[in-house]
Amino acid sequence: MALTSFDIGKLKIAAHVREELDLANLAFEAIRCKSGDLHTRPGSAVLQITIAGITRHIDLSREEVEGCQSIVAGEVWYKIADLIGQFARHSL
Repeated sequence: MALTSFDIGKLKIAAHVREELDLANLAFEAIRCKSGDLHTRPGSAVLQITIAGITRHIDLSREEVEGCQSIVAGEVWYKIADLIGQFARHSL
């Protein structure tokens, strides 16, 4: 079965988050970009990052996720940067 634009976008987002966490020198426990379960709205995804036992998340629309199938940019990039920044500010 071929991956959809949505699936590819989720994979790109997770890879981007891993790179940004490495650049910020933040050791993470988990990165999840999930959708299609009881805790996510239909047609959306939730990006969760866990660092030092603390999990933070952002919600992403289907359009935002599909727009990341080539490169993570624009509003999604800023949302991820803000989420990582929350961890960085609290680790000081």
